[in-house]
Amino acid sequence: MKKIIITGGPTNERIDEVMKITNMSTGGTSVALAETFASHGYEVVAILNNMVKMEPRDNLRIVRVENTEDMLAALENEARLDDTDAIIHAAAVGDYKGDFTFLLEDMADEIYKALPKIKSAEDILRIMEDPKCKIDNSSKISSYQKNLTVKLGLTTKIISKLRFWYPKTLLIGCKLLDNVEKGELFDVATALCNKNDMDYILANDLADLQQGKLARYLVNKDGFTQIVLENTDAIFKFVDDKLN
Repeated sequence: MKKIIITGGPTNERIDEVMKITNMSTGGTSVALAETFASHGYEVVAILNNMVKMEPRDNLRIVRVENTEDMLAALENEARLDDTDAIIHAAAVGDYKGDFTFLLEDMADEIYKALPKIKSAEDILRIMEDPKCKIDNSSKISSYQKNLTVKLGLTTKIISKLRFWYPKTLLIGCKLLDNVEKGELFDVATALCNKNDMDYILANDLADLQQGKLARYLVNKDGFTQIVLENTDAIFKFVDDKLN
């Protein structure tokens, strides 16, 4: 039995015990892909955000994750088994997470008090990157802070880890842009494929999806392959052919 890992849904990045940064992904494509591969006899591991609705069955195992670090850990754990034939990394992993929060008035006060020692914009930036006025976010932040500000940081790029963890696995990533020319979409997807040593990228445009056009454009390291995968069945057939 061949094994495939499919990631799906958004990641939720914590600001405090109540607030999170997330995105609009529903995980619907990943669920459909997982169901399709499972129905064709694959061993499927679906790594999904807790918000994505799906039930496990005999050859469909679900690993639930909350944030980017959870998804990283789940993928690294599966890599230790060394039995994965293909991965479709379709999760909408958030680009940003909350580093810390502060009040604008507290930041202004901290910078003002430091003025005698400030010699350049870089000095101000150093204060802003690691201020003393950070708010403790280990519990719920007050609802009445009108100048509450969140400093965002970058999340780990999961796609950059996959080839190291899965050197012999067929790796397929996804790239979504919004309302761009197809040439630009293909160029960005090609660059992503090369940068992360992926086998293929499924590229699409949010504007197309919003119009009900579900096709994915298949891109490899050389560019657009001239293959358009119209639905999940077409994606399954392409992957299955590659593995057989």
